[in-house]
Amino acid sequence: MRKKYSIGFLILTILVVFLLILGYRISYHKMLSKQEEAQAQEDAPEKEEGFYIKAADGYVTVYLGDGKTVYEYTSILVSELPDAIQKELENGKKVDSLGQVYGFLENYSS
Repeated sequence: MRKKYSIGFLILTILVVFLLILGYRISYHKMLSKQEEAQAQEDAPEKEEGFYIKAADGYVTVYLGDGKTVYEYTSILVSELPDAIQKELENGKKVDSLGQVYGFLENYSS
């Protein structure tokens, strides 16, 4: 009789472990798909519209492709930039990718 209970307990333990693993895998795949969706939404402005780098209140500011929605504020003073760049930023410098934005910011930050 004791052997029957041991076999039943072993089968129950295996079943519980299997269900836990299955639940983990399902939740893991859901999390991955949510992350992929979030990444796709973050990349959307870059692919569709590009960015504008402009002077705003004496600082360099990055806008989305519509030219009105702020993407990122910086601590780069416009007055510390070369004159040619200052004039370019008055009208807004259009760049196509986020990599170009960060390249520009990296070149002109302290």
